[in-house]
Amino acid sequence: MLLDEPHLDADDAPLPEGELVVAPLPSGGAVTMRFASAYEPWLSLDGRRVLEDASPAHRAVLIWASRRKTALYRVLDVLRGLRATLTSTGVIVTDLIQLDDGTAADHGTLAAVLERARVKTPAFATLGDAGHRVDVHTRARLLYAAGTPVELRVEERGQIVSRRRWRVGR
Repeated sequence: MLLDEPHLDADDAPLPEGELVVAPLPSGGAVTMRFASAYEPWLSLDGRRVLEDASPAHRAVLIWASRRKTALYRVLDVLRGLRATLTSTGVIVTDLIQLDDGTAADHGTLAAVLERARVKTPAFATLGDAGHRVDVHTRARLLYAAGTPVELRVEERGQIVSRRRWRVGR
């Protein structure tokens, strides 16, 4: 019932065609959520199912999910799941996953679908079409401070086709 971690491409792999999107990576515990059946959430934190209030982190995740259970069920049903990160400021949803084929929705679909559930998403920045890797790093450096961990996504036809994680250079 757990959702797999996203596949990351090698840094030196060529960039596929599509729109480049970059976002700073939130740091914290990995949260996944899906519904096993109607209104029965399967919630995990750092790879373990959360069933009870056993720690402050479990409490934060349980409160977050229970406050949004109805809205999240309407959005996810039993066909989708989400990946998120538990940070010191709350839960930030990073991915919306189609459970039948494992594809992740692009940033526009993520924001539009989850808008009614009132969840936080990363601050995505669009870099335009894929170009040379050096050009992509330069564009990201203009947006973020050196050392910021970011995720670069290449999106095409409503889904993520490639993703990489790296720190912004100097």
